[in-house]
Amino acid sequence: MARYKSVLLVEDDPITMLVCERIIRMNDFAAEVKSCENGELALQHLESLMLNGTQMPDIVFLDVNMPVMDGWGFLEGLVRLEAKGKLPRIFILSSTVDPEDYKKARSYEVVENFILKPLNRDSLERIP
Repeated sequence: MARYKSVLLVEDDPITMLVCERIIRMNDFAAEVKSCENGELALQHLESLMLNGTQMPDIVFLDVNMPVMDGWGFLEGLVRLEAKGKLPRIFILSSTVDPEDYKKARSYEVVENFILKPLNRDSLERIP
């Protein structure tokens, strides 16, 4: 039985998206995995869930560097959604080694942690 009902993966690279989805499913981390290729599509998806009264995903794995709307733009939009309802838990999933990215991620209360790519079993097991 999966630990969580649903996960939203926000990732622009199709190979990374495929690998992450597979790792999440193989480790029974979530029963459902929805993927969006940029922050704008992910925000639209979450807004749609809120408008329809549908349950939000339990967790969002968020890439930082993406076209159209990056992870930081997504977080800004998510903060505006917070007034409308309960938000999912956010985990930055990135390959960055820039200390400024870590500092910026910690500045958002909605971000729980920073996970280095690639997502793996150990990373999933460390999520309470």
